[in-house]
Amino acid sequence: MNIKVTMGLCVKNGAKVVKTAFDSISIQDYPHEFLKLVIVDDGSSDNTLSLAMKFAQETDIKTFVTSSKGKGLGATRQIAVDNAEGDYIVWVDDDLALWKDFIRNQVEFMEKNPNVGAARGISFQVAPQAPIITIAEYGSLLLSHSQNPKTIGTGGAIFRLKALESVGEFDIRIKGAGEDQDISTRLRESGWALSTNNSARVDQKYPPATPKALWKRHFWYGYGNHFLFHKYNDQRLLMEHFPPFALWGGLKMSYLIYRVTNMKKVFVFAILHSFSMIAQCIGFIRAHLDGYGHANGS
Repeated sequence: MNIKVTMGLCVKNGAKVVKTAFDSISIQDYPHEFLKLVIVDDGSSDNTLSLAMKFAQETDIKTFVTSSKGKGLGATRQIAVDNAEGDYIVWVDDDLALWKDFIRNQVEFMEKNPNVGAARGISFQVAPQAPIITIAEYGSLLLSHSQNPKTIGTGGAIFRLKALESVGEFDIRIKGAGEDQDISTRLRESGWALSTNNSARVDQKYPPATPKALWKRHFWYGYGNHFLFHKYNDQRLLMEHFPPFALWGGLKMSYLIYRVTNMKKVFVFAILHSFSMIAQCIGFIRAHLDGYGHANGS
């Protein structure tokens, strides 16, 4: 296959885990001469940038390394797109391990489905001995893998560059979480289909394994949701954080996750889900107090 593809790796303070991404990029069975890697560091305070420069010198894949100097995730994504080559960009998070046939399967899927603007991969693995928090995270991920999602995350997803161009750039006002929901919403509303490619497999090596890590992640999600709430006037984002709805949703998802994983301990997920929604609610409130997103004026 001789279709040029860009891999976009946006990272910040990922020195402890970024080798995971580098290793999975290196083993891709897609012809390396048709690949380009764009690494954008968002102002790391650790040695992430130096590790990226070292990898660029060692790999046989054409690699461009730059920094967004802390401008935020929206600007960081757009820098990667601005430096992309070919027809597609595959987003790789610093803790993602792509299976060796990931890019090939994603490109083949997109070539067969020209109406699809973006497609995500899927993770099938979860260890029975993993912490309950990790199992719940994987179970939620599996349940979210509908074939026609309304939005998709960027990590482990392939985007058609022509589709991105047709809806404009990433919203550079978005500093943290939510840039993926925003761009995929605009893709869907402009007529591009979003999809899940079950043949493109990816593993997240470092999912949240402690209450503190889970809280930090969902606080970040909630903070980002406040921006999207004002941009789209999406009242659903308010209802999702209401505690009774969060608990009921957790109980329902616990049952569904059990059917996926066959692990009884996932029924604790109802509590974890409520915990996560409280974290998102606090993040949402903090963003409101900070005025993040108010300029959108819903």
